[in-house]
Order: sequence, then structure tokens, then C-alpha cells
Amino acid sequence: MKVHLLPVSLTVAMMSPAMTTASPVSNAPGDSSHAVVLQLSAHNELLQQLLNAPLDSAAFDLIDELSYQLENDLLMLRTPLAPVSAQLESLHQAVEHQDSRAVLLHATAYLSAAQLWLGQARV
Repeated sequence: MKVHLLPVSLTVAMMSPAMTTASPVSNAPGDSSHAVVLQLSAHNELLQQLLNAPLDSAAFDLIDELSYQLENDLLMLRTPLAPVSAQLESLHQAVEHQDSRAVLLHATAYLSAAQLWLGQARV
């Protein structure tokens, strides 16, 4: 049974007003893409928080759902093949296998790559 992320969604929504926008990036590229970058950053922060807690089945469910949200963020930025995509897919697979060690490894790799990629995107 899938767990829906109402608490996570509320937490993310409170982190930034950008969390409430789910519109595509097409109309106002500057403002919308900035909002999605903020959303992606907030999702990355949430992933880091989840990694700092014990990785039990509830955490796996939250990280699994969050990996889909992160993928959606990349799609909204129109960068589905961003340099972080491979790490994100590896994280998703590790979660599906409920492998704590692999989740930590791939999540850390994803977060490092995302930080570098977002830093370059802001330059």
C-alpha cells in the first residue's frame, strides 16, 4: 500500500511559496524556472533531512515518493536528462530494493551532483 505524502507535501509547501506552483515553465521562463529551481532545492533539502533520520520502511516510502517529485522538477525545468538524472534513477532503484546502504550512497551522490549542477545553473 502506498503512503501519500500529505505531511511531506505540507512541509515542503511551508518551506517556500514556490512549492504551491505546479504550472509548466513555458509562460514566463525567468520567473517560473526560478520557482521550479527553488522547488527542486527544497526537495533536495527534504531528501537530506530524510537521510539524517533512520531509514525504515516509512522513510523508504517517503524517499520513493520524493524521488518522483524530484524527477517531476527536472521535467518542469525541461531538463529530464540533466547531469543528476542517472544518480536520481539509481536512488529510485535502491529505494525499490529497500537497500539502506545503496540509498545512502546514491542519495549522497545525487545531492552532490545536484548541488554542483544547480550552482553552475545559477552562474
